[in-house]
Amino acid sequence: MADIKHPDPITYYLPAVGTWSVSHYLLDGRSQDAIRLAEASGRPLLVRGLPGTGKSDLARAAAEFLQRAFVYEVITARSEPQELLWRFDAVARLADAQAQNERAKDISHYIAPGALWWAIDWHSADKWLCDHEVHAQRPDAELKAKNGQSFQQSQRAETNGCVLLIDEIDKADSELPNSLLEVLANNGFRLPCAEGYEVKASQHKPLIIITTNEDRELPAAFVRRCLVLPLTAGADFEQWLKDRARSHYRDPELPADDDDRRPAMAQAILDQAAQQLKQDREQLRGEAHLPGLAEYLDLLRGLDRLAPNDTEQQQQWLDRVCAFAYRKSASLTS
Repeated sequence: MADIKHPDPITYYLPAVGTWSVSHYLLDGRSQDAIRLAEASGRPLLVRGLPGTGKSDLARAAAEFLQRAFVYEVITARSEPQELLWRFDAVARLADAQAQNERAKDISHYIAPGALWWAIDWHSADKWLCDHEVHAQRPDAELKAKNGQSFQQSQRAETNGCVLLIDEIDKADSELPNSLLEVLANNGFRLPCAEGYEVKASQHKPLIIITTNEDRELPAAFVRRCLVLPLTAGADFEQWLKDRARSHYRDPELPADDDDRRPAMAQAILDQAAQQLKQDREQLRGEAHLPGLAEYLDLLRGLDRLAPNDTEQQQQWLDRVCAFAYRKSASLTS
């Protein structure tokens, strides 16, 4: 097979959203093509990879790439399938009933749209909260762009649709992914507690990005209904690390744009930190935890704050502290 030519990589500024802080992301051409196909086919994109390889931020970058609103749900072992669609506040209803509040007679006052509802039809989710006077958390309504200007997620949702991140789906048992099969196929669902009420994607179907750390095997029927993007480092692991670090730190040897507020970090620091990580990974072969991109970026972030804009001091700190970031397996923690 001839060499495949993907688009050039693009570095995106990622606005702070929810528990995620401001960041940057290098969206490579292979990922761009996978995102485009998922959008065009209407299929979810299942992103496989080890923890710390940037799977979650890929969804944030996809939202910037496509200029869509960003909605997310982080899955835990206690996540219930229905919670992705809607949530029922039984505690609030019980309190109102005990207080003999007439509101308790109408169950719709205690139903809040879940992440999938917002992603499928942002307008109907917002309207439901307003019409039924539901007190519930909305997705982040306003995000700040790189230039500091604010933009409304609702406008992006109306114009281009949403990107929904379902993060770490392998944390739940097989019931959760299996329950999504019909919803993902139809891009909609019925609300059982409101007779005849349907949530259905209209003009813009959501792009659903699902991540897995491979902690648990996903049902075959679910995987068949997804496109799959494995996030791997490729042949040159060190260069892969440094390319992604460069999206977070500008090169002080190169002219900086006026609006580039990224901290500077010398190439020598990126090289030394990447080389040390590769050496530690080789020593740790066979261990349960191998350091990767997340540990590399953690170390660089620490160096930047310990000795900002001081390459010599950063190199001294690196030798002293890299083990704390990289050597997390029991056999190398002494």
